[in-house]
Amino acid sequence: MVKDVKISSIQLSFLIMGFILGSTAIVNPAAGARQDSWLAYIIGWAGGFILIGIYVHISILNVSKTLIEILKENFGKVLGSITAILYIWYFIHLAALVLRNFGEYMVTVIYPETPITFIMMCVALLIAYAVKNGLEVVARTSELFVPLLPVTIIFIFFLLIGEYDINNFLPFLENGLEPVLKTAFSVLSFPFGETVVFLMVFPCLNKRENIIKVSYLSVTIMGLITLNVILRFLLALGPDMFTRNFFPAQLTAELIPNVNVDPLIGINLLIGGGVKISVCLYAAVMGIAQLFNLDDYKPFVLPAVAIVVTLSLWVYDNLFEMFRWATDIWPYYSIPFQILIPLLLLMVSWIKKKRQYNA
Repeated sequence: MVKDVKISSIQLSFLIMGFILGSTAIVNPAAGARQDSWLAYIIGWAGGFILIGIYVHISILNVSKTLIEILKENFGKVLGSITAILYIWYFIHLAALVLRNFGEYMVTVIYPETPITFIMMCVALLIAYAVKNGLEVVARTSELFVPLLPVTIIFIFFLLIGEYDINNFLPFLENGLEPVLKTAFSVLSFPFGETVVFLMVFPCLNKRENIIKVSYLSVTIMGLITLNVILRFLLALGPDMFTRNFFPAQLTAELIPNVNVDPLIGINLLIGGGVKISVCLYAAVMGIAQLFNLDDYKPFVLPAVAIVVTLSLWVYDNLFEMFRWATDIWPYYSIPFQILIPLLLLMVSWIKKKRQYNA
């Protein structure tokens, strides 16, 4: 199945960049560090390079194999299959969380009279159509739309220059390093650790020798763009408003005189969130097909979308719970999927490869 799917280096790069931005532009994981949010983000970003390096080297050591195949081969049929089921759940859960982020922003800021269920169902059906047509369609769509993200973000950044106050960076490390490091861990898990899903996509790259360069370059570019977003929030709003406001992107947009950029923020979220949900959904349905050794994942797309929409409605009761989950629970919930299992998988893969080489 996956052997017949091929995407170019530039398409993989745009998929990674769209995925990393995702809903980060509105649900910012660095806000907890207040005026030191920029430092917390940079530390988490640095850790993200380590994680993406782990994921890339797992893929290199297991040529042309997806995460599900790697788990079954390295952990054995039983333990590998159980771990694969957990990852499939993780991909579905992540897709549901991002879909809910999108829905909450839309009904809070742009369409307050529209039911959140209707908005999320429309987006989910559009994503289902793209995924059912194949990863190549998702990749080509991202190649077309993801370049708009940095352009609009930088455009908004410069529109707000007159509202910036450099004193919002002070006092530096007022509360010490502990809140900075705690927030950096949140940044590490969201969004950088979530790129573990690309272990389902890496085998599709048509030029395998470019996987390291593409991955690191994508994390670098979108890391800089996301840092731009954090600096915009902090400089324009100050640490208090940045921390207390649920959607700082919308609040900073209101500071721009005579220009309504709310549609641009909504479009950014739709593009980034759409890419992220599409990749997660593709990984989940491909994982199900490979788990049961089936030749086609497409019959699972609509049932998986139905689960994602249902879960997105059920997972939170309100906006407050959504942000509490993102900052207080998600980073620790993700540790096994993003760090522990990949590290173990890397060690086992390396040992097996070394034994084969010595033999």
